[in-house]
Amino acid sequence: MSICIPTYNRAGFLRECLSSIDPAELEGSVEVVVSDNASTDTTLAVLEGFKATLPLRYFVQSENFGPDRNFDAVVASAQGEYCWLLGSDDVVEPGGIRKLVAALTSLRTDIVQFGYIQGDLHLLPLHRAAPPAGHVGATSEAFSAHLAAQPNMSLLFTFISAYAFRRTVWMARQELVRTWIGTYYIQMFAMHSALAAGASLAAIADCLVVARGGNPNEFNTIPGRFIALDARTITRLIREVHGDRPALWQAIGEPFRRSYPAKALIHVAANGGLHYIKESREALLRLGHSKTLLDGLMLLERLKLLSTVKWLLDSRRRAFKKIKSQGSPA
Repeated sequence: MSICIPTYNRAGFLRECLSSIDPAELEGSVEVVVSDNASTDTTLAVLEGFKATLPLRYFVQSENFGPDRNFDAVVASAQGEYCWLLGSDDVVEPGGIRKLVAALTSLRTDIVQFGYIQGDLHLLPLHRAAPPAGHVGATSEAFSAHLAAQPNMSLLFTFISAYAFRRTVWMARQELVRTWIGTYYIQMFAMHSALAAGASLAAIADCLVVARGGNPNEFNTIPGRFIALDARTITRLIREVHGDRPALWQAIGEPFRRSYPAKALIHVAANGGLHYIKESREALLRLGHSKTLLDGLMLLERLKLLSTVKWLLDSRRRAFKKIKSQGSPA
């Protein structure tokens, strides 16, 4: 197996990530491959520091060509039968590599999903999320049911660190996969297109990685931008890969609404992101959000009441924060 780590200007996080890879779990059958997307920090020094302790190969791109191309590049450079794309700001749980290798060996499917622990910026655990365990049947009904049962959007193959795949799954359709460069979700397209073409899938419930949350980026710092990105990407995915089948809209709508419930849309609208909801309206409706909710948000805008909603939400948050602080032990 190849642990494939794409990175850019995350020297400190990368050090934590590489430190979490236990050499004792590699047993000569696992390599670590890093693609550095032309970092300008101390990433190279970090990588050099691990060459003596890990079976590490790394290469540096001549320029930053975006995350999708970097994902593609690190998979193309891997030598293992299986690849695990691991975020350079995430860390592996103790025993995680051994458990994953055991699952790949016993299940022998093309793709294996597993759970993750959601952490904060400092990796303090917040909650766990895992897919339903077992082999996923080869029928479209079984696949739809598996997608619908996911606890959130991350386990629809958007979060790179929560699955491993046979390298040929990616490389056999590399030119097709590259048409998704620029979407920020090339990995999701690769997995879904392979599964639509008959690749086999299984899942284990073990949480093998800690996902670092709260890491600012161009999407999560602007209210509504992530919702718009995911709605746009899911629309393209269902139409291009799954033939625009209503069953897929319904199935994917379940974890989509768990990640973006009604209260999330209200929060976005109240904090200046209503235009993102407007541009995503068709997708949000097809993914199961209520027309009444969306129309209500538009009405609040016309009545100039969104600022009042924001004040109420902020007041509620402050009240809960005060209650929580008063209830904390001295």
